[in-house]
Amino acid sequence: MKREAKATPPPGPLPCAGRGSTRVKPHARHLPDASCEPLSPPPRTGEGVGGWGFFLIPLLLLVPACGPKPGTSTAPEEPKPVPVTVADAKPQTLRRTVPVVGTLFPYEDVMLAPKVGGKVLRVNKDIGDRVAPGELLLEIDPTEYRIAVEHARPAYTAELRRLKLPDLSLTDVAFEAHIEKLDTVVEARANFALAKSEQARIAEGVKNGAESRQALDSAVNRLAVAEARVELALTDARVVLSNARRLKAALDDAERKLADTKLYAPSPAEWDTWLQLFGTTSTPMKYAVAEKRVSVGTQVEAMPVTNSYRLVLDHALKFGAAVPEKYQPEVAVGQTVELRVIAHADKPFTGTVARISPLTDTGTRTFGVVIAVRNGDGRLKAGGFAEADIVVRSETVTTVPPEALVQFAGVNKVFVVNGDKAKVVEVTIGTRDKDWIEVGGLPAGAKVITSGQSQLVEGSPIRVR
Repeated sequence: MKREAKATPPPGPLPCAGRGSTRVKPHARHLPDASCEPLSPPPRTGEGVGGWGFFLIPLLLLVPACGPKPGTSTAPEEPKPVPVTVADAKPQTLRRTVPVVGTLFPYEDVMLAPKVGGKVLRVNKDIGDRVAPGELLLEIDPTEYRIAVEHARPAYTAELRRLKLPDLSLTDVAFEAHIEKLDTVVEARANFALAKSEQARIAEGVKNGAESRQALDSAVNRLAVAEARVELALTDARVVLSNARRLKAALDDAERKLADTKLYAPSPAEWDTWLQLFGTTSTPMKYAVAEKRVSVGTQVEAMPVTNSYRLVLDHALKFGAAVPEKYQPEVAVGQTVELRVIAHADKPFTGTVARISPLTDTGTRTFGVVIAVRNGDGRLKAGGFAEADIVVRSETVTTVPPEALVQFAGVNKVFVVNGDKAKVVEVTIGTRDKDWIEVGGLPAGAKVITSGQSQLVEGSPIRVR
């Protein structure tokens, strides 16, 4: 039985979905036209479309999903203002200082030693005692030195009697006038006058024939001898004067050594000046005994010296410090200095720059300064360590609260209010305090943002709370 073959339709145009026109493809196979809009379902298999329908169906489903949703807008959304708090950048007067550290020294520091040797007989002062100028500190046994004085004085007195002088206060010119009054000189001159008259008489007798030539020669020789004795008497008087002066020096030395058996506190000529300089003090201005190195019975020597007492004047102190050479143009005599010591941490002390060294240390590149510090109440101790600030000048700066500063990657900045937006201002940092920070590059009076900076950039809208 023959099966009838189904006739294949001839090639021809395919209908475009949703359109009334036809389009002829030049190929033998019939493919869907890509320019047709897929608004209607594709034909079923067997109606001339073939396997392409499986690809067109998902495509038709995606096209409407990619379109904009009804009622939505494509314009960008405005950012919301960031709530912030603000504060004023305030002007403040600051003192520019140079920090230094150093040691407190006594205004005067004296080490005393006896000028003569011997055994210590008495010790009158001990450590911590106050000593007025000229006050007795210790005594050395004076027996040996008193005997030396007793031996030197009689010899000196005998020479004064020979010179008919109460003392040796006469000058050389005055002594030449006085020398003619000495007994030996008077006697010599009298003998000379006698010999001279005798020689004149005999010479006259020789002329008259009353005297011999031999007698005249004897008279001439006696006159020469008398003249020589006058010169000898004058010389002896001058020798006696010289010897008297030597004995006087020996007596003075013996008396000085006897006086040196007592050691006294010094009496400087500047004491009255220091009294005016130090002003009012809680105690009378005196030396303080810092060290006592001898006791009763100690044998002291004149060479090498035996240091016995160390006295300090501490109603004012000298603070010595080294200043880096970069501050040399700023430090000057008369500037105020604030000092702090650990023993009185709650109370600063005030001083004044008194002296500046003309040299810079080549090892440390610093120069020395001496700062005078009044210590009338005695609270500061010489030898102590202190910190100080030399006030070199005062100036007005701009300060902001610490929380206004933003630091990132080595950049310091603050946000300031610029209308309803934030503006970034880079600043430099100076002095810090717990309540403020000195900044440069920001005018006083600017409104700085103190919270919410983490949400801000240049031009961010803000809302002040």
